[in-house]
Amino acid sequence: MAMIPSVKAKSFYSSFLLVVFACFISLFLSSCTHENGTPTLKVGVIQWLGYEPFFLARTLDKYNPDMIKLVELQSSTDTLRLLREGVLDAGALTLDEVLGEMALGTELEVVLVVDISNGADVLLGLPHLKELADLKGKRVGVENNAVGAVLLNGALINAGMSAADITIVPLTADKHFSSYQSGSVDALVTFNPTSNKLMEMGAVKLFDSSKIPDQIIDVIAVRKDALIESKDNIKMLIEGYFSALSHLKESPKKATALMAPRLGISGEEMLSSYEGVILADREKNRYLFSGMPPRLSIIVESLKETLLDAKLLERKVDSGGLINSQFILD
Repeated sequence: MAMIPSVKAKSFYSSFLLVVFACFISLFLSSCTHENGTPTLKVGVIQWLGYEPFFLARTLDKYNPDMIKLVELQSSTDTLRLLREGVLDAGALTLDEVLGEMALGTELEVVLVVDISNGADVLLGLPHLKELADLKGKRVGVENNAVGAVLLNGALINAGMSAADITIVPLTADKHFSSYQSGSVDALVTFNPTSNKLMEMGAVKLFDSSKIPDQIIDVIAVRKDALIESKDNIKMLIEGYFSALSHLKESPKKATALMAPRLGISGEEMLSSYEGVILADREKNRYLFSGMPPRLSIIVESLKETLLDAKLLERKVDSGGLINSQFILD
């Protein structure tokens, strides 16, 4: 009979494989360069409705693969870590995540607004939880240092509660479904496609991002050291995104049929899910990046105060140079 490795041995093997895989990814990504010598722009992207137009742009051949590489990751936590380490040049993140990473010392600039959550991010509870007050003393799963913290903070304020009234269970996005399904949490901050699947199983929506307007905004943030030599790459990334949005608007069924399989849902489900998301087209971006100061900067300042008051930001961040309008307004 073959010997079964102990739990500790399994943990060691798993950890070893993860380290080897991480090293392989780092070496692979760091070696990417365009034929003219310009490094390939490596962009970290997780599974999220608002980010799918980037993959649609790739499918529609809007990206030269030598200039743009979309790196598919399991969670925003992974994106932030790889940005910090310089393995990635850019990442699709929420504004609060960008500010949190800047508080750790990573120099970033926002070059594009991707989407604004208007109900797509939700706090779901087990079927017996009927209102926010029922969360008291319960286990709530949420991703650390991510948009989940902002949504949960808004929900707690709305309920007249604080984080001390619940037990926070840190969960990366890839663990949301399984954790709820296994009963290891009573409630969960999540988003589609996970939220729709859980509501079909009976999960109750207790709160959503429409109650905290302009606080959950997805953007493309680029490392400052990558901006100088990657201007053409960034322009291609942005123009491809706008082209994909146009295709989605003109041929919604065809576009979602191409995008939905990546999320494990149907095209119809994807179209209905977009009802809670404002996709930021060229006009919306021009509006947000315009003004003195830019309208997006005003949103950032307000969000910073919210994060600081809720102790979701480690320290004050100088965001004076955060908004880079050149790719939108030029």
